[in-house]
Amino acid sequence: MDGATLTRELTGLLGESSGSSYLDSKSTYDYLYEAAVVTVQRTDCLTGTQTITTVAEQRDYYLDADFMKLYLTDSQNRMFIKYNNGSADSFIYPITYDSIILGDNDTSQSIPSSFTVRDATPIATVSSTVTSDGAASGGVCTLTDTASNFTTLKVSVGDFVNNVSDVSHGVVVAITSATALVTALFAGSNNDWTSGDSYHIHPQGRFYLTLDPPPSTSSHTITVYYVKKPAPVYSSYYSYKLPMSYKSALVQYAAWLYKYRDREPNYGDAWFKYWDLNVRRIGREMNAARMTKSFRVNFIKRATNWGSYK
Repeated sequence: MDGATLTRELTGLLGESSGSSYLDSKSTYDYLYEAAVVTVQRTDCLTGTQTITTVAEQRDYYLDADFMKLYLTDSQNRMFIKYNNGSADSFIYPITYDSIILGDNDTSQSIPSSFTVRDATPIATVSSTVTSDGAASGGVCTLTDTASNFTTLKVSVGDFVNNVSDVSHGVVVAITSATALVTALFAGSNNDWTSGDSYHIHPQGRFYLTLDPPPSTSSHTITVYYVKKPAPVYSSYYSYKLPMSYKSALVQYAAWLYKYRDREPNYGDAWFKYWDLNVRRIGREMNAARMTKSFRVNFIKRATNWGSYK
């Protein structure tokens, strides 16, 4: 589903013309992105894995910027991560951060006994100047800074970006190298990059994987299975990696947000209900697909009219 298709569908649903002053491209893309994120969060339809290499005595590890929540569960419906010590796999289960603090266990061990996911220390804003021109094309433009290394600075797709010189703002939509980012800019004088422009990149909020206790050994491998945020779409030619059957849900949710902005909640509520019905249908289909891959046995004893069997 590319940006052009989604914006055209949204414009039609709202009954606006393509040149309508009621719609602005930044709000449209913002609303569609929010729709994509909450739809994925409800349906678990996009998943990923992250491999983390342990550092001796280190408790906290940044999770990927697109991490939303843990994905896989065992037969008891417990989330887990996989821990490999170089010779065998172990599976570790979560506890609350309160329990980690109250346990106060700083003595490292070979394989941590538990973990939690919590908010991470914010990553610092990246500020510098671009080193070459980046003209706008197809709604995006490339920020190039040969003096920076965006990989080590933890810049990620979805981070916010400001062209201080152009007075524009936008989003990082792709990372093409350690020194080049594809961005979508809005509300500036040119909405592109000129050599010498000052920029700020504001990293999005991240999560820590916190191990308890910390591992005593380096170079062990942790595998985290998670539901991931979709990459943002802020131009006509970028697309969400979702099936076309999700299109109506995204458009209806974005229309709901527009209608609340112009104080017509009755229209908005109807579209929210359509989105909710679509998401429930998608969720049922996803669950059915997952359940056909395996089966589970229920060992709970059957109950009689007088209670459970003894």
